[in-house]
Amino acid sequence: MLGFYLIFKAIILGIVEGLTEFLPVSSTGHLIIFGHFLDFRGTFATSFQVMIQLGAVLAIVVLYRERIFGAFRNLGKGQWGRSLAINIIVGIIPAFILAVLLKDTIKSLFDSVIVVAVSLIVGAILLYVAEKYTKGKLLGEKKDVLEDLTIKDSLVVGLFQCLALVPGMSRSGSTISGGLFRRLSPRLAAEFSFFLAIPIMFGAFVFELNDLVIGNSIEIVALIVGFVVSFVVAYFVVKVFVDFLGKHSYAGFVIYRTIVGIVLLILILTGIING
Repeated sequence: MLGFYLIFKAIILGIVEGLTEFLPVSSTGHLIIFGHFLDFRGTFATSFQVMIQLGAVLAIVVLYRERIFGAFRNLGKGQWGRSLAINIIVGIIPAFILAVLLKDTIKSLFDSVIVVAVSLIVGAILLYVAEKYTKGKLLGEKKDVLEDLTIKDSLVVGLFQCLALVPGMSRSGSTISGGLFRRLSPRLAAEFSFFLAIPIMFGAFVFELNDLVIGNSIEIVALIVGFVVSFVVAYFVVKVFVDFLGKHSYAGFVIYRTIVGIVLLILILTGIING
């Protein structure tokens, strides 16, 4: 019975990860919230989270495989593949350095629901301001393809990505906001955020590999189930999200983040859940 319940949790959390990893709503924050309500915490829960995040990022690799393989075939001097690779490297350096320096401090925040609640609201405000900023008449035309990215664009997006080290801020939400401030179109901001996720997620997996804790065969099954569910859900969510950005704004995500953050704060202040 306990094994069945663990598989059930794996399915729920795999769905949550797949739905939220690449949307600007914070997958880590949602995993902390659902982990709290499902009583899914501890060393195995941390290992499980790393594994399902890897499943989600593999969905990006599959979806953008032609673009990724094309980049590897065009790494010569002056070619677009090299430019994209440099931009990705520049984009991940700030968060990588900060994550290494503040590893223990960052991990200490991952059990705090109140941190998630406040971060959801702060991130909503940031995303709202970023989108309003891009609609200003003095900004000129927006950049719309990866080839338009500059080193400065990537550095700014990378600095914004550092905000995502706080659970609830959202890696995609932070990087998309940074991209919008650099006049990237909503679609390009999201796609560059996807590309940054690939080395970040694989790096996190390798970084946490020595700390992975698997106690028994049921936990192995739970990891596999969570991985597969996360991959499948993320695959379809990303396809819909990119199409959505061509027709709609980020307003819905701003509203959603704000409501969830406020509800969590109310639940904490009333003692219904522990902060």
